[in-house]
Amino acid sequence: MLLPLVLGSSSRRRKAILEDFRFPFTVVSPNFDERKVAFCGDPIAYTQKLATQKAYAVSALSSDSDCIIITADTIVVYEGHIFNKPQDKVEAIDMLKTLRNQTHTVITSLVVLHNKKLLKGSESSEVSLTMIPDHRLESYIETVGTLSNCGAYDLCNGGGLIFKKIHGCFYNIQGLPIQTLKYLLEEFNIDLWDYSA
Repeated sequence: MLLPLVLGSSSRRRKAILEDFRFPFTVVSPNFDERKVAFCGDPIAYTQKLATQKAYAVSALSSDSDCIIITADTIVVYEGHIFNKPQDKVEAIDMLKTLRNQTHTVITSLVVLHNKKLLKGSESSEVSLTMIPDHRLESYIETVGTLSNCGAYDLCNGGGLIFKKIHGCFYNIQGLPIQTLKYLLEEFNIDLWDYSA
C-alpha cells in the first residue's frame, strides 16, 4: 500500500506539477512566516532551512503520522542578492529591472519528512531574461500575476515573452524539481513511479 503524499505548500505551481504527473496527494499549507527567517549568506542553506521549518510546521498540522510530507522553498539569486516573492508591484518592477537582460540562478530546496526522518536536497538552474522594456513591466506583472513568484516572473504564464535561455531543470524553476524528489523518496525505499500508475 502506498503511503499518502502530503504537499506542504500553498504554491499553485507546485500543486499543478504534482497534478500533471497524476500523483495522488493532499495539500496542507504550512502555518509559517518565511519572512521571520533571515538570509544567512548561503542560498542553499537558507532554502533548506525554510523548507525544513515548513515540513515541521506541516507535520504538526497533519492528522496522518504515517504520511510522506514534501515541502520546498525557491529563491532567485543574482550577484549575491536573493529575490523572494515581491511585497508589491513596485518591488516586482524593481526586481525585473535588475534581472532583465541578465543571467541569474534559481535554487529550490526540497525536504521529505517521514516518521521523524528528514532528508534534504537542492537543485540549481540558470535563467537568462530578455531586455524587457520599461513600459512593458507593469502590464506584464498585472497580466501574469507574478506577485506570488520569487523574482516576480512566471515561466509558464507569459514566460515566452521574457525568457531568453534556461540551463537546468524546468521543474526547479517552477518550484518542485521532480528528479530531486524522486531521489529523496528512493532514500526511503519509495519509488515515485508507483504513484503514477
